[in-house]
Amino acid sequence: MKFTTPIVFLAAGVIATPTPELCARELSQVNTIMTTVLNGIQSLDGSICAYAGGDGKDLEDASSTMLTTIRTATYNAVAMLALTMDEAIAFQPLSDELNAAGDKLLVDLSDKVPSFAQAGICDSTLSWVAQIGGNVHTLMTSISTKFPAGGKGGDEITHFDGIFQEMQDRLSTCATGGKGSSGSSGSSSGTGTGNDNKGVGTATKAVTAATATASVTAHTNGTRGASPTATTVVTAGAALMTFSGAGLAAAIFALVL
Repeated sequence: MKFTTPIVFLAAGVIATPTPELCARELSQVNTIMTTVLNGIQSLDGSICAYAGGDGKDLEDASSTMLTTIRTATYNAVAMLALTMDEAIAFQPLSDELNAAGDKLLVDLSDKVPSFAQAGICDSTLSWVAQIGGNVHTLMTSISTKFPAGGKGGDEITHFDGIFQEMQDRLSTCATGGKGSSGSSGSSSGTGTGNDNKGVGTATKAVTAATATASVTAHTNGTRGASPTATTVVTAGAALMTFSGAGLAAAIFALVL
């Protein structure tokens, strides 16, 4: 059966135009992705609150799980289609939860610094905090590209970067006995420590996936390709940010955030 040219063009137009159902699926997908991040933030926060001394092994294990969650969320977010303004607004309630959870996590972490100092684990804690901060930055900048322009995604990213950096500076001072150091082991801009480039928060982490999958943990060498910009797009809270510009911290830690 042969199609006439107009029919072929019409068919192409139908295929190329996202349907309301498709957009709904994209919103559902981002909600699923970020709910996973929210659960990860709350779980890590629970481990931080439960810390009562010792070598911090439980915290390292919890942070490792959180890093896997953030990286998987980033991988899946990059594969998403862009959301409409209405969909971004619909994401606001979850964004608010991410912001609140991330803020609480960082406050609880800060409250534990004296305990970390007493146990002599400020250095190891600094390492995983830097890694999470860098990966949260990457997640936020990646998912921000999926939201319409005109919001305060860039402001939120700057806010979270600043909070993570302050936390790292405090842990660095703790690790050096109050003498400070010439540089922390990582920064919230994505230069975290770790031989697998866990803290790739410069938004240059490459992701070339065409489909969203939940298993990306085997590819965490920071060589995927996609460099979303943090300041030219907006987002309604992605792993720790909010479309309204409220502030949170992730992250995942967005962290959440």
